[in-house]
Amino acid sequence: MINTVSNLLIVDTDPYLCADVGNFFRSIGDSVQQASDYAGALSQLEQNDFDVAIIQVNIPGGNAHDLLEKIKQKNPRTAVIVDAELESIQEGVQAIQEGAFSILQKPFSIPELNFQIKRALDQQVQQSEPDTLTDRYRNIYQPYNFIGESEEIKKIFRIVYRVAATDSSVIILGETGTGKEMVAGAIHYNSPRADGPFVRVNCAALPEQLLESELFGHERGAFTGADRQRIGRFEHANGGTIFLDEIADMSQYTQSKVLRVIQEKEFERLGSNDTVKTNVRIISATNRDLMQRMKEGLFREDLYYRLNVVAVRLPPLRERNGDIALLIQFFLKKFAGQMNKKIRGIEPAAMRMLTRYHWPGNIRELENAMERAVLLAEGEMITTEDLNLFFANEPTAEDNETVKLPGGGVRLEDAERDLILQALQRSSWVQKDAAELLGISSRALNYKIKRFGITHSRWKQNR
Repeated sequence: MINTVSNLLIVDTDPYLCADVGNFFRSIGDSVQQASDYAGALSQLEQNDFDVAIIQVNIPGGNAHDLLEKIKQKNPRTAVIVDAELESIQEGVQAIQEGAFSILQKPFSIPELNFQIKRALDQQVQQSEPDTLTDRYRNIYQPYNFIGESEEIKKIFRIVYRVAATDSSVIILGETGTGKEMVAGAIHYNSPRADGPFVRVNCAALPEQLLESELFGHERGAFTGADRQRIGRFEHANGGTIFLDEIADMSQYTQSKVLRVIQEKEFERLGSNDTVKTNVRIISATNRDLMQRMKEGLFREDLYYRLNVVAVRLPPLRERNGDIALLIQFFLKKFAGQMNKKIRGIEPAAMRMLTRYHWPGNIRELENAMERAVLLAEGEMITTEDLNLFFANEPTAEDNETVKLPGGGVRLEDAERDLILQALQRSSWVQKDAAELLGISSRALNYKIKRFGITHSRWKQNR
């Protein structure tokens, strides 16, 4: 994704959320303005021009639909991201149909928001500089840009070159942040389809109701708010490659339609009886266990085998011995250059802190940590103080020991409650992220939170 300084507006009644968003994006060089009601948002629009606006569905003094219209009147290119509680998700869906870019369900994490903002900025650049962007991506996604000397990463290089020459479907498996999109792009831009489009879809980023329209398009009048025809991603990817990220989050109904595209190379837009032909290569990715999803009846077996002609497994960063230090130096040089800072290196204590950390967010987390460290650095060397903001209350690999039963025993309920609290604290009280750390579903975690009476000031039910 393209790194760029952007102007952001956040309109939300939650002061903690606004503060978290503002602090993070200002720390990476962006401009952020805030408003807590409709009148304040209009005032900000009069004074500023925004690249992205994050707006709450229910705004005091107005509503998201009217504000969306005002934003688009001021600048049609402004991307609007709607945030909604579970009970107001349908209003968020309506806002998408009215022209909002995407929707985030509360509580959401800063990385989730950052991902959506970068997607929006990417789309803006593609619309204004399609030829330049294609050349830029062609360079970004080359395997020689992959940093690493471990045997694991060298094996990935060999697979990419071998698979790229074919037209086979590829599924990329790996934890969040391991570089699945980079591998997909490298396969595309080293394939015979390199001159065609490389279209990316995050299947987990859109509500189920909208994913079908995103993939297959719709006709005018297909549903309430469909005031014009929309070309879907499969149609846009004709002659090129479509990358379906987080494929495991796709509903079985949409899975069946994707299977038909693979088998018949055709589909219909929503609201149309006309068949659209498309010739695309499908690369998919997931951080979940698809075999387990199939056993649970959540993923179609026939689709799995169609997607899994070639499987590429990306190792987590903690298993890439020696690559962490190389990546640290790469990101240090990259961000020092971008910020025009003269930084010669990293102090030994700081390097130990970085290399001993277990990096659950993998390369993406390491990149964010180095960007923040370079931003905060006041001298010519990165110090432990420059890293303390990132590593505050974070465990290192030395702390990451298996849970042990105390000599005097322990109540299982107490241990379970303590682990849930630790996971919530480590994930900044974002329940979805905490559930991933614990290896359970968000619904199961929510049940346990209610059972143990765990509360937090950021959660709506506790206000």
